[in-house]
Amino acid sequence: MTPEERAAQRTAVVEALGVLGSGPEERFDRITRMTQEAFGVPLSFLNLVHHDVVTAQSTQGWEQGGSAPADQVFCSATVLHDGPLVVPDTMLDPRFRSTASVTEHGIRFYAGAPLAMADGTQVGTLCIMDAEPRELSPADVALLEDLARWAERELGHVMDRDRVRHVLAGLLPEPVVVPGVVVDVLVEQRGQGGGTVADWRATPDGAVHVTVGSVAPAGQAAALLAADVRSAVIARTALPVAAAVAGVEAQVAPDLQGADAVTALLHARVAPDTGHVDLVDAGLGLAVHVRADGTTTLLRSHDLPLGLEPDERPRTVVTAELAAGDRLVLATEGVTALPDLGGADALAEVAAAEPDGAALVARVRAAVPDGDLGADVVLVVVTRG
Repeated sequence: MTPEERAAQRTAVVEALGVLGSGPEERFDRITRMTQEAFGVPLSFLNLVHHDVVTAQSTQGWEQGGSAPADQVFCSATVLHDGPLVVPDTMLDPRFRSTASVTEHGIRFYAGAPLAMADGTQVGTLCIMDAEPRELSPADVALLEDLARWAERELGHVMDRDRVRHVLAGLLPEPVVVPGVVVDVLVEQRGQGGGTVADWRATPDGAVHVTVGSVAPAGQAAALLAADVRSAVIARTALPVAAAVAGVEAQVAPDLQGADAVTALLHARVAPDTGHVDLVDAGLGLAVHVRADGTTTLLRSHDLPLGLEPDERPRTVVTAELAAGDRLVLATEGVTALPDLGGADALAEVAAAEPDGAALVARVRAAVPDGDLGADVVLVVVTRG
């Protein structure tokens, strides 16, 4: 994931926390108060980093809820670290000695520990500051880390799952407009965040890449892991499908394994001029070639989902040729859990019975029940003109 993508992901997760601008909260103030007392410092902060701003969600010795440009605050560097950042004397550190924190506010000592959410996204810091240079012992650093873990738990407890779903749904791509093909989509997500992976976009050479999938088990962490998978896919839009999926797997497999999760995924490339399709099926098995004459072919392989123990075998590439009027249908398990759509064969039969992609999307949408879904419903139909 590029630095820009990580920053966008951090901002999305911070906004999903739903605490910005909420005012003083004792559960956070208790942590910063204890941190201030434990280290005997005049300033302690629980800061959140979002967009290009650092906001003091809780502080002792400073303005509650205040914010500052990220490039003028130590914490924007701390969130990029895997562990604590300690600056014994800011005047001796070329990274910080010219920042406003030092030149205007006289900060000479800083120590901060990053705060990470369940998916690994580092959203902020727990930090301490002083107007005098200081040193921290290894035991001091360990204490700061322990207090940061407490802050992480408090932030995690306030993560509203519906808000996570809403924010991540807002990251879905814009409609694809490419001469020669029409892309129709349906995305319906469960209230508690089902871990949907959904992306469709034009490639640099004018083709269309489509990715659908889901992280299991579902839940809050899965929704955020899915966003990481999608970001990894986007970063590899220009690559052939097998290389793209291999790169995605190499990037996200450690996080998936750490969360005891896997991702079933379909990743396809459609060339509008020739109708050629390259597709990798990583354990999902819900891709269908629907011909204009109503005949269908399931496009599948026996490859395993992402996140299982990797081996050295390359991903299988399944191919198809779309003639004029043919459709490529990709779906998640949530589609086949709907009435009359139980399994890939039923999906193929229903797809063949509808005259076009828009009608198929409307048919599936009508089958989606009201209320919370048992699983996310994702359907993408690519029709060659």
